[in-house]
Amino acid sequence: MKCLQFVSEHLVEQIVERRKTPSVCCLEEVAIDLDDYNSALVVGDYYKVYDSFLVNKCTIRILAMELWRWDNIPGRLWRGETNTNADGCNPSDKPNVPNDPASV
Repeated sequence: MKCLQFVSEHLVEQIVERRKTPSVCCLEEVAIDLDDYNSALVVGDYYKVYDSFLVNKCTIRILAMELWRWDNIPGRLWRGETNTNADGCNPSDKPNVPNDPASV
């Protein structure tokens, strides 16, 4: 089974509690296996979610991907990231890619 690792224990907790539903990443990160704990993202596939200590916390399934610009992420997605506003999905959070599309 494929894997995803989150370095923030708070994010893993939100995923386990089903409060965090989408994730935002750079387009060039979607189709690459970054390492043994961060597999390429494929709609329909299941992923074991690991915390920063490499402990398996749950299993998730990717149901959809959407293409958005960093400066235009819709509210339903940043709310699903458990942010109270779009600041958590701010282009300044991604240095050197402020105008690149994001895959969600």
